[in-house]
Amino acid sequence: MGKDMLLTSTVDPIENIYMINSLISLGVSYHFEIEIDKQLDHLFTTLPQFIDNKDYDLYTVGVIFQVFRSHGYKISCDVFNKFKNGDGMFKEELASNIKGMRCLFEASHWGIHGELILDEALAFTRLHLESLISHQSCPNHLREYFANALYRPYHRGMLRVEEKHYILFLLI
Repeated sequence: MGKDMLLTSTVDPIENIYMINSLISLGVSYHFEIEIDKQLDHLFTTLPQFIDNKDYDLYTVGVIFQVFRSHGYKISCDVFNKFKNGDGMFKEELASNIKGMRCLFEASHWGIHGELILDEALAFTRLHLESLISHQSCPNHLREYFANALYRPYHRGMLRVEEKHYILFLLI
């Protein structure tokens, strides 16, 4: 059944990206390697159409970027330019989008040398996430989650520990 679900959402390709991201984050993607590879090959050819023609939020663009980069696809970091203001800085209102900030932070770790926008994204998100966890009003599970993310990005952590943190993140 799960393998069929991965191939069924042809109406909205973003749903397939979310599914792949969840499988990776829960540590079960190895059961679906063939299906994931087929889906990503198909989605990557249509990527410009569905990214350029839609107004996706920071979280969605971050997930798309991470999924493709983690599978070796050369998705451009320019997809994050739309989150910058006229001065070339990331928009401050993004700081209130906790899921989006976490996703941008994780995505910034998939950069390669010379991708300045990802360096800027890392600095921007680190500043705001550190500020978030220093506030007393931040719930303990979020404080723990973001402290762990700041210490070690998801893809560099121990899989079973990161799976637990991902489940906590879903509760946000």
